[in-house]
Amino acid sequence: MNYLIDHEQKLIHRTTFANDKCRFHETPLEKREFTHYAGYLKNLISDDGYKECGYCHLKAVKPEFMD
Repeated sequence: MNYLIDHEQKLIHRTTFANDKCRFHETPLEKREFTHYAGYLKNLISDDGYKECGYCHLKAVKPEFMD
């Protein structure tokens, strides 16, 4: 699974489900990062206060929930 990390908003997006509703496009390119390392994501969440994007993570779990 690939993830897009928005370092400006401190959000983690699932690239498969990320779209305009996630608003990551408002963050400059130099403050975005792609990764697939779960350990890195866990550290960002636990140590640095990052959060999973409410839209694309929920969409990944229950696709019919949000359109």
